[in-house]
Amino acid sequence: MRRLLIISLCLFGVGVLLLMVLRASRGPAPEADEPEREPFWEPEPAVEANPEPAPEPEPEPAAEAEPETEQMPAVDESEQDVVAPSAPRDDGKGRMAEAQELRAEIVERVERRPLFVMAEERNVPYFRLFFMTKPELLDAILELEHVPPHDVMPSPEALGRLREIAAEAYRRHEEIAAEEAELRGQASA
Repeated sequence: MRRLLIISLCLFGVGVLLLMVLRASRGPAPEADEPEREPFWEPEPAVEANPEPAPEPEPEPAAEAEPETEQMPAVDESEQDVVAPSAPRDDGKGRMAEAQELRAEIVERVERRPLFVMAEERNVPYFRLFFMTKPELLDAILELEHVPPHDVMPSPEALGRLREIAAEAYRRHEEIAAEEAELRGQASA
């Protein structure tokens, strides 16, 4: 009985293989879900009944005429508004240095717990949060707040956002430190 089952399965497999080879040689079979499409042909462009006549060339003047010029009114420069001189151009190195200082200061001054809470509030996944270091937590927060990485020059808006995040981190650090001090005071009492 076993032999018969094995032989029938082998013959079935060979039949399926043979069927696949035959279908492959005929080309792809049309899908059952898709109706057969007619070949695409593009209609010929319609011919206009009354084409526009070509513009007639203008006759060239025989004698050279003096070109007509308009008289511009004289402008008194003392009456015009004076534009303020432009501010010295910021090449961005100051912004980049400030952003790097802020990042370093946050990592140095703020404990991991406030950064963890800030990242958690911004929906960083827990499987990432538990294994992140302080700099990684800060980078995740800044990424979600659309602040560019440390090696990219920040725009003035991004630098302002980094300052806001730094202020939030310092505030949270102080709040958590005060809570811990209160709990230690209660435990010792």
